[in-house]
Amino acid sequence: MNIQTEHRHPSTGPTPYDEVYYPGHVYGLTHPNHLATIAAVYGMQAAPVERCRVLELGCGVGGNLLPMAFQYPNSEFVGVDLSGVTIERGQRNIATLGLSNIKLLHCDIMNVDESFGQFDYIIAHGVYSWVPPAVREKMMMIFKQNMAPRGVCYVSYNAHPFSHLRDLVRDMMRYHTRRLTDMKEKVGQARAILKFLSDGSKANSVHGAVMRDQYNRVLKSPDELLFHDDLDDGAEALLLHEVAEDASRHGLQYLSDADFSRRYLAGYSEEVRATLQRFPESEFMARDQYQDFIDGNGFRRTLLCHDSISLSRQIDLDFVTKFHLLSTTNPG
Repeated sequence: MNIQTEHRHPSTGPTPYDEVYYPGHVYGLTHPNHLATIAAVYGMQAAPVERCRVLELGCGVGGNLLPMAFQYPNSEFVGVDLSGVTIERGQRNIATLGLSNIKLLHCDIMNVDESFGQFDYIIAHGVYSWVPPAVREKMMMIFKQNMAPRGVCYVSYNAHPFSHLRDLVRDMMRYHTRRLTDMKEKVGQARAILKFLSDGSKANSVHGAVMRDQYNRVLKSPDELLFHDDLDDGAEALLLHEVAEDASRHGLQYLSDADFSRRYLAGYSEEVRATLQRFPESEFMARDQYQDFIDGNGFRRTLLCHDSISLSRQIDLDFVTKFHLLSTTNPG
């Protein structure tokens, strides 16, 4: 691996993620094999996952990357994160597992440059909505400059229209807890004020229904998730077309949603199915944007690739059938 750990440390102090641990998870839709399969569906040949390079921005403790590194010993994995405490924990896990094909770097995303090299798959899960606009711009630059010619990028973010409802109660919780710093107290008070406001709203009103629905969501949310996601002052939701247009400015194009199941329209009325199916190939992104409006989607998992790639939106049903048979007979 040609990336060195020296001179990569950010100059800023501790982050909220140093103080409140954010659990590391596996996110199946970010797996290179899944990304390569989605690319193949749309006529793009991505790099073979058995020998590829993967970069994850905001890798945390490495909970998503470590299983990939274990599964593909001949591939190379690099994760960067601003939280030094989290990276140190991840590095200890790597040492315990004895993995030599993965590095987790304490590094500011703003410091990722051409020296990192190019990657076949770039992952940014749960970062894009929670960083300032300048960092989002830098992330798009990384997707362009550090992604291999046949590369696939996964970027997730809070999305509208559902996030308008989420932001409604976020404003209330953030106002009520604005002077609190202790995580447990902040989270506890956030739930308490939302219960009070939810119970006090009129049950037969639209506002009351929204408040009760959002209170149930917050009640089920783990403390760490509520603290970092809902109570973060800088979190910003976006529309798909806004992200796609920013990507286009950087020489990238919208590949698809990472969740392929959204292509199945059986759950919609005949009129909705017919309307969505009439969108031409050139309006593929717009079709997905309208589907977000219909579904009230609140979280997007968007795939990007270079705009020089020629894509085909006409899905080969034979390919899908063969892939389904292969995936069910060879689950690993």
